[in-house]
Amino acid sequence: MISKILVPIDGSACSLKALRQAKQLAEKLHARLDLLTVIPEISATEQVPSAYVYSSSGDKTMIKIAEEVLEKAKRSLGDFEYGVTTTYLFGNVAKEIVSFSDNQKSDLIVIGSRGLGAFSRTLLGSVSQKVTNLSKVSVMVVKSDCND
Repeated sequence: MISKILVPIDGSACSLKALRQAKQLAEKLHARLDLLTVIPEISATEQVPSAYVYSSSGDKTMIKIAEEVLEKAKRSLGDFEYGVTTTYLFGNVAKEIVSFSDNQKSDLIVIGSRGLGAFSRTLLGSVSQKVTNLSKVSVMVVKSDCND
């Protein structure tokens, strides 16, 4: 039985489309929705020359953006009555999604896909593909050009 659905949200049209699909499914199943945003951890030396001092103000900005993304997603659910949680984490996006799913005992992950072409997917990898490969639970990938 599906009672907890994890929906990774990054604010993109693709992730919001996945959220709409997850909401429809959750309403039919009377399932809770767990919304998750992962802030990628990037070392300061990757971002600026080592002569600069790292500041945590960048983290504060990213947290504020993550909170806004989650709040907007939660508001878009309207009067969803089966429970919604929102969480943000730092780390490797795909690994944190799977780890969160394991810890929360999610029954399903619903994730958007940007529809990268084969060449881009080979170079960049795909978060949805990595989550599908790493996850112990079923993953529903909402594919689209995300313009609808």
